Amino acid sequence: MSPVQADFAKYERALRRYFQIPAAERKTKDRERILMALGVENPQEFLWMHIPLWEAKVDELLDPTSTDMLPISISHSYVNWVRGAIRMMPNPARVKIFTSKLKTTGLKKAVLSLLSNMVKNGPRDFDVLDVELVEKVHKDTLFTVKDSGGRKHQIYLSRFGCLGEYIHAGLPGLVGLPALPVVYHLSPQGEEVLLKPKEEGINIYLDEEIPVSRILGDGDWWVVGAARQDALGDCIGTALRYGHYVATPEKQIVMIDNIELFHLEETDVRIFEPIHEFLPKRAYPDDGTKRSALQNRMQRLYDQAYEDQLGILAAEWGEIERYLIEMRRHVRTYTGEVFETVLAKIKARVFAQQ
Repeated sequence: MSPVQADFAKYERALRRYFQIPAAERKTKDRERILMALGVENPQEFLWMHIPLWEAKVDELLDPTSTDMLPISISHSYVNWVRGAIRMMPNPARVKIFTSKLKTTGLKKAVLSLLSNMVKNGPRDFDVLDVELVEKVHKDTLFTVKDSGGRKHQIYLSRFGCLGEYIHAGLPGLVGLPALPVVYHLSPQGEEVLLKPKEEGINIYLDEEIPVSRILGDGDWWVVGAARQDALGDCIGTALRYGHYVATPEKQIVMIDNIELFHLEETDVRIFEPIHEFLPKRAYPDDGTKRSALQNRMQRLYDQAYEDQLGILAAEWGEIERYLIEMRRHVRTYTGEVFETVLAKIKARVFAQQ
């Protein structure tokens, strides 16, 4: 057993003893001892944070039956305080906390399942190297693992919008579009989480340092890839797109964080600026002539790719329908509507322009 493994085993024993104490009987001294076992140098100072019910939040954080590394709602007024306090912990402490949650919650099998979809010859095991709390609505924990083959991977754990993203993830591949793998996991304790790899590449809308030369050099395939994703998105009613297009090193456009689906009414609001308008504005903010010429060219590329993809969607409708029927329970849970009604609306959109 390595020193790291021995240290973690010691922490797990201390954790079991700690949670054998009834919640109402746990004292500050008990919490100080478990924090010292974690490697928090000044547990008294950590526990004296001016956060309401902070000691109870610490218990929630340490709970090995919970997947949560941020024991507070992201909409709570104190969320940044809680996130900041946990970030102040040394990284080895966060790693121990997260690792202690893997078996009981079933997260270990879920991570291995994701890794098997990410790399050839999926690993048999992994070690957690780093755990970060991130300030994103769709993702709250970013952790780094080293698999049994020595490869490192960065993975997001999300607790928000999991079902929508899970449903969406199976659709692009049916119609020839790229997508990042995801794993949806419902823990034995009833917690819903989604695991997904950290995306690599350029976020076309949000990355502010994209040079004009890159837009002019790669913009055409960005537009074509986005158009094809938009054709699928329009048919299944994705609502959020600004900041959701990523251009990968493999020269593919993938959509990330697809948490809003089935907005299929004409009155439904979509947060969307067409890429063939956005990129020319970025490239030529002060030159209307060049901007207009680039926009016209990009719109022609967009329209052609969009139309081509609609044809593929129609041709592959049988596969799309079969997949959605397999996911009918999730679709019904997600929408709160009769599944057949949702399916009919999607089909109508797929064939509307054929």
